[in-house]
Amino acid sequence: MRSIGLYVFIAAYAAAVAAIVLTTSHEVVVLCMLGIVGAAGVISRATRTVVWPALVLAVSGLLIAITRMAFVPAEVPESFRDLFDVPVTLTGTVITLPDVRETSARITVEIKGGTQSTNIIAAVPLFPEVYVGDEVRVQGTLKHPEPFETDGGRTFQYDQFLRKDGVFGTMQPAFANVTGRSANLWLEFLRVLQIIKDTLMKLLTQALPEPESSLAAGLIVGGKQGLGNRLIEDFTTSGMLQIIVLSGYNVMIVANTLMRLLTKVPKRISFGIAVLSILCFVLIAGAGSSALRAGLMAFFATTASTFRRRYDVMRILFVSLFLLGLWNPLMLVYDPGFQFSFIATLGLILGVPVITPRLLFLKNKLLIELVSTTLAAEIALLPFLLWQTGNLSLVSIFANVIAMPAVPFAMGLSALAGMLAFPLGYIASVLPVLAGLPAYLPLAYIIKIATLSASLPFAQVTIPLFSFWIVILTYSLYALLLYRFSKQPHRGIGSPLPASLSSQETPERTASCPLACSQSCRHVPRDQ
Repeated sequence: MRSIGLYVFIAAYAAAVAAIVLTTSHEVVVLCMLGIVGAAGVISRATRTVVWPALVLAVSGLLIAITRMAFVPAEVPESFRDLFDVPVTLTGTVITLPDVRETSARITVEIKGGTQSTNIIAAVPLFPEVYVGDEVRVQGTLKHPEPFETDGGRTFQYDQFLRKDGVFGTMQPAFANVTGRSANLWLEFLRVLQIIKDTLMKLLTQALPEPESSLAAGLIVGGKQGLGNRLIEDFTTSGMLQIIVLSGYNVMIVANTLMRLLTKVPKRISFGIAVLSILCFVLIAGAGSSALRAGLMAFFATTASTFRRRYDVMRILFVSLFLLGLWNPLMLVYDPGFQFSFIATLGLILGVPVITPRLLFLKNKLLIELVSTTLAAEIALLPFLLWQTGNLSLVSIFANVIAMPAVPFAMGLSALAGMLAFPLGYIASVLPVLAGLPAYLPLAYIIKIATLSASLPFAQVTIPLFSFWIVILTYSLYALLLYRFSKQPHRGIGSPLPASLSSQETPERTASCPLACSQSCRHVPRDQ
């Protein structure tokens, strides 16, 4: 009954986050956690299982996060309140990599007034280019961010989404003049990464045509400004948006590739290279919440592999959740990207071992993994995704199963094309195009799958707004089904996790099992 402690651990987090979403009252959260403590006591007494360590960690983490939220600014500092809704000229420092779009670049500027400071986002022209660390003078009308309506009657809390990053004002359109350069070492480091990112994107445009070059940029550095609204809509309709929005999946591909490439390098050197590479990759991609979560998990996986230690993927997922919540608790509540990433990862960890044994009739091991991982993530995300967006893609499973095998090849060959385009361009202008030809094939394939899937009749339907309690009830049903199926003897203890989560050491394998599970597998009779 060891898993009961884990289920209580999950329930504590899920219930408290649900309470925060449903109400701003901390008293409700506390009552919810007290109820879970009481339930844990009943479970512990009935099953004679010790659940208190996991429960104490969960409740303590949530209480710390709630306390931490009290110190997060709730509104713009007083010294800046008179600057809104009138044309102003502000001076400040660009503190993050610019988010380059098709017609503008969104820069985050830290402005100071006396002893107070705040952040704003300004949408400035693409030229002249602005770099992180630049001291700028921005002109425009400063506005308060406001929630806006989305499909199916939903409201996106855009103001709270920006608040998690300390942003309380937007200026669109705006004009920026560079007046100097900050001497901050961290901003200088980010500036170097921005130069590397911009250079790679320019080289990709030499090696690949549009929209393949923009898709390549989205896969490896998080840029997608050349894809156009129509193609982005196709990726959304087909349920493949996570491919062009650099996510945890991309980070884990990079981490696993690095670990394989550095197997012959001395342990300490390979560890340093891998950790630095993962950090740079996450920062170049804009340090999005899902990438941060995957980066933390990749760090723990790399550490375990380097020093030959085993670790529990579930435990590391919740440790990452705890650390990110401690650093920025608003991310847990107001960042849908982080929520989707966490739920999908949790679905992979819990769902794949249950789904995989039931797909043995497919015979092909790669196909089994593709279908099981896609189903696990889609099923886990479905209730929360429908509540958040209302968009139900009826082709997403089909599209992702046939497109995802091409993603690692597209990433690797695109990176290679970008690196080769620089020296080959000096020899002849046609050579970068030849270097990009191998990458063009998987990229064009992914785009074709997205466009064809989105063009199918009824590829996506919009679900009307419904109560969040339905989400809670659905996940409760999931938990019951998971508990029931996990107890059936058909499930192997060593059922493999998807490659993006299985970088920890694994026990010795046995060839007698069609899934290559560990010695304790139950998929085959014991006498084989």
